[in-house]
Amino acid sequence: MVSVSTLGYTQNMGEALHDPAFFAWYGVLQLQARTMERIAKELEERIGMPASWYEVLACLGGEHDGEGCRMNELADELLISRGGATKLIARLEEAGYVRRVTPDDDRRATFAQLTDAGRAAAEAAHPHQLELTREYFGKYLTDEELAQSIAISTKVLRGIGAECGWLEMQAGVEDAEQAVGASSGLLSAPAAEVA
Repeated sequence: MVSVSTLGYTQNMGEALHDPAFFAWYGVLQLQARTMERIAKELEERIGMPASWYEVLACLGGEHDGEGCRMNELADELLISRGGATKLIARLEEAGYVRRVTPDDDRRATFAQLTDAGRAAAEAAHPHQLELTREYFGKYLTDEELAQSIAISTKVLRGIGAECGWLEMQAGVEDAEQAVGASSGLLSAPAAEVA
């Protein structure tokens, strides 16, 4: 990872040292890494399971509850490799939180499904996740800044072609568009206009 502290001493970087897009991106990168580190550590201390397990259980308990999720789609949603997803699901299966199911009509597909124990674990962990998110992120931002953050995340994710319906649906991006987009043009303006 690039360290911003060393960039100031690099003479050949030229304009890159003053590029707001780079520093905005790098700030988001640092924000994600630093808050995730703290949230994951404290979540595991509180609930006795790694944050990565909670993420899988929450994902399977959302729109995939009941039918489960194809392993390759789960890997994509969790932003991990397919091999990583397979190993993670194997550990969760050993713990009794998920089961792997192969449908009779498509023997090539494998789905991960929540068990009752997995659903109960996710429901028990969820209030802790919300509290920690507020503690390490939300308390530093106003409601308007949170709406702007949602709008910015949505705009960039849409722009790079990433699936972000989950963000739009769960976070009420319609409200964020009204609160932020109308006054700043953030959601509809080209990047050059926003910068």
